[in-house]
Amino acid sequence: MPLTTKLFRTILCPVDFSEHSRQALAYASVLAARNKGRLVVIFVEDPLLAAAAVVAYDEKMLIEKGRKELRRFVERTIGPSGLTLSSVTLDVAIGKPHEIIEWTAAELECDLIVMGAHGATGANRMMLGSTTHRILRHSPLPVLATPPVRGRWTRPPKDWPGKIAIAPIDFGPRDRADALAAAVAAKELGTQLELVHVVEPIADVPWLELDEARRNRQLERRAAARLTRLQDDLRWAVTGVRVETGKPADEIASIAGSSNVGLVVLTRRKGQGLFGPRQGSISYQVLCKSNTPVLALPSGNKWMRQVVRRVR
Repeated sequence: MPLTTKLFRTILCPVDFSEHSRQALAYASVLAARNKGRLVVIFVEDPLLAAAAVVAYDEKMLIEKGRKELRRFVERTIGPSGLTLSSVTLDVAIGKPHEIIEWTAAELECDLIVMGAHGATGANRMMLGSTTHRILRHSPLPVLATPPVRGRWTRPPKDWPGKIAIAPIDFGPRDRADALAAAVAAKELGTQLELVHVVEPIADVPWLELDEARRNRQLERRAAARLTRLQDDLRWAVTGVRVETGKPADEIASIAGSSNVGLVVLTRRKGQGLFGPRQGSISYQVLCKSNTPVLALPSGNKWMRQVVRRVR
């Protein structure tokens, strides 16, 4: 399937000067350099901290000080990717981080948001309620979340995500749309895609004639057949299917943690199902358990129309 335009041309990367956001910026710069695109890096100062700092600086001086620190932070991070500072837009703002990030993404017509799983609040704090989790739950854009930094941050290779990305598929009326979106994203990133489904085992019920093991094998066979049909439709990107049994987040993280998998691609969705009831919940669990970046795609009609246009 030929791709005539780049899907991720304008990339927004919010940073807070932590090592987690430095790693996210390294991933964002690799993508921007590869696509010859535009990278927007923004630092948002919390209004309460800003109010305290204004005692020593006025607001204009505070923003200018933040801009200088941001420039140094970006220069030290993006160099190995081949991206130059002339291809980067720097911005410093004061306000609620998630609101500023969402406004900036809309105002600059960004295609992708890249964020670290944790930030300056510390690596031991759960992401629930954090800026990254808010963005994962609410943004109409794809969000690439990079894993927490344990020890020293690591720079992604220039060919990231490498040979294989996996796409967990939750069966239902939108499973083909989810697989299609993941296939387009994988093709865009220059990697092959493997479709994955996790069967949650059914406990033995005494009054049924079928035993637990037999019924679970039936579920696995049906899942494999359904994934294979999706693969047949998407052979230009999908090179394999895989069915596991267990808890979805644990099994997906286990697969993602293998050395040849560079990315997990999944669709965020409200409501019940594998990726509900809160958008981003499974994304976060997989991210932290596997230490593999997660590309969380929106399920909105606007995004899907963009995907469909690319495969016609």
